Amino acid sequence: MGAEKYHNEYLFEEVFGRSVPFQNDDMIEQHPFLNKIYPYSLNIIHLVTYCENNTVALLSGSLEIGTVDSNVDVEKQIGEVSCGLDQEGNLKPYAYHLKTLQKIDKHPQTRFVFEGGKIPNFDQLKAFAINLHIENKVDDVISWKFALDSKGQAILITWLREKENLL
Repeated sequence: MGAEKYHNEYLFEEVFGRSVPFQNDDMIEQHPFLNKIYPYSLNIIHLVTYCENNTVALLSGSLEIGTVDSNVDVEKQIGEVSCGLDQEGNLKPYAYHLKTLQKIDKHPQTRFVFEGGKIPNFDQLKAFAINLHIENKVDDVISWKFALDSKGQAILITWLREKENLL
């Protein structure tokens, strides 16, 4: 299984007006750790930050992982498994298959065991999301979706504010 690459047309400058790592016209080569979990889709790190008393903190995190289901369109398979993350980026011992709500301890196809796994460079990723929230000067909750490239660089895929039905 080689490194897979993924593509999207979003430009960060259109959203925030400055140049930072954001998914653009270049292909994303996913981090080897995320490829190990599931190499056939772009696995997304979902972080939720909130601001209270002028302090921004991480509220929650999860890893959205693709699966293979021959009866479903490819677009519907991305993010079918969700595994929670703790504040240090460690994967929870189990995930949920979002289509069936079945609790699972390993990926259905790759057999990757979630317990003991840790998102690479999670401290930097968490700090990046918090800094983006601070730059937004928003007192709400913000949901961030990131990819992690082969070098561990966070790439912002999308973001939603609380009022935009982020959960």
